Amino acid sequence: MQTEIKELLQKVSDGEVSVEEALLQIKMQPFEDIGYAKVDLHRKNRQGAAEVIYGAGKTVPQMLGIIESLTKHGQKTVLITRLSKEAAMEMQGSICMSYFEEARVGLVGEMPTPTG
Repeated sequence: MQTEIKELLQKVSDGEVSVEEALLQIKMQPFEDIGYAKVDLHRKNRQGAAEVIYGAGKTVPQMLGIIESLTKHGQKTVLITRLSKEAAMEMQGSICMSYFEEARVGLVGEMPTPTG
């Protein structure tokens, strides 16, 4: 994500892209509309914490689609909250995910290393 923005800014600096065109591209990049969800791809840059999936009320295919969108755009760890045991078991047939039943939380990818 940062590489794409850096390349875009270099193109503005080189005169290949106008400021207005670059602004439009940056405005369009933060989200991916996948029909049933608008996935926030820039949340980590803005808030310091990546997008989280609220699992209650979502189908397994919807959650898998959101996970695919996030990982496709470089998010290495995806947290799913309010995840039922049944949904977690169904998802584990499609992806590698850790499930913490008491917390009702799913984790795709590795637990991030604490930084502070």
